[in-house]
Amino acid sequence: MIKFIFKNRTALQIFLVTSFLLVGYNVANSIADNVEINTIDGSQNIDDLKIINVNIPQGSSASEISSILDSTGVITSKLAFELYLRNENLTDKLRSGTYEIPNNLNFEELTSVLLKGPPLKTYTITIPEGLWLSETLETVSAQTGYDVIQLENSLISGSVKSSYLPDNDFSKLQNWEGLLFPNTYQIDIEANGEDILQILANELENRYENLLSANSIPSWISSPNEFFTVASLIEAEAKLDEDRPLVSSVIRNRLDQNMLLQIDATVLYSLQKRKTQVLLIDLQVDSPYNTYKYTSLPPTPISGFGEKSMEAIFNTPENPFIYYLLTDINGKMTFTDNYEEFINLKNKAKDEGVIP
Repeated sequence: MIKFIFKNRTALQIFLVTSFLLVGYNVANSIADNVEINTIDGSQNIDDLKIINVNIPQGSSASEISSILDSTGVITSKLAFELYLRNENLTDKLRSGTYEIPNNLNFEELTSVLLKGPPLKTYTITIPEGLWLSETLETVSAQTGYDVIQLENSLISGSVKSSYLPDNDFSKLQNWEGLLFPNTYQIDIEANGEDILQILANELENRYENLLSANSIPSWISSPNEFFTVASLIEAEAKLDEDRPLVSSVIRNRLDQNMLLQIDATVLYSLQKRKTQVLLIDLQVDSPYNTYKYTSLPPTPISGFGEKSMEAIFNTPENPFIYYLLTDINGKMTFTDNYEEFINLKNKAKDEGVIP
């Protein structure tokens, strides 16, 4: 008999371990069933009903979620709920977020809530770089439902604040050009139009002041308004981040030499028309924003601009360049201080279809 046991002890060990696991599994399932039945049966006193705030962090495992729900009082058994999730193949399907959950839900109801995710309390809006103020307000309107005229009134009434308004004058809508930072924002569903515009204005101030904490405004720029105006010109002209500091250098060099900036984007802004080609007749528009007609910078920015365009000003290199031209369909520009070279580059770019 002893020889038989030793001869078959491996098989016996497997049998005992398997039996133990089956018993344990059945006991655990029984616990889960009992807890769920008790919850479904409503044995909990109605006076004990509570709405509990629960935060499920991103990436939480089924065990961690069960522990959170148990510790906050949403469920009465961590083990039972975890087993329920495993039995239903839901361990990796519950969503993170902040919930308000009653403490009288059965497991099916509870998992239904956690599968849907928390109720929406914010929504996303995106403001692209390079938009005129009028286009920015239209974009905000399209994504929020607030009327453009209502948004304009919020700006010119003084309801929205900015430390960088020219002459501190909020009553002129054009003074707000460039002061609403283009970005992607999470907006509270309770926010009104004024709140949203204030968020955009605050973001510009924060970005600018953060840059100033590590940099000084270059000597060729005399005010925040000039800084923002140069940033808007860089945003309008440069397609690639690597070219932004070089565009800034051309603007600086032309200003130093009292040259016309001759930036097409300022002509389009003067006309308030989006066109792929600026015509000779367009250059005649009489506007202080027309840099083919007036030297120096325009009176305000001509568009919204991103942080890369602001950074480019602080990183403006020393060089003699006074011309630049788009010379590659992928957005690359070429810079020069030689007019003849500039004309040759221009003709080549036209022949290759890079520019009209």
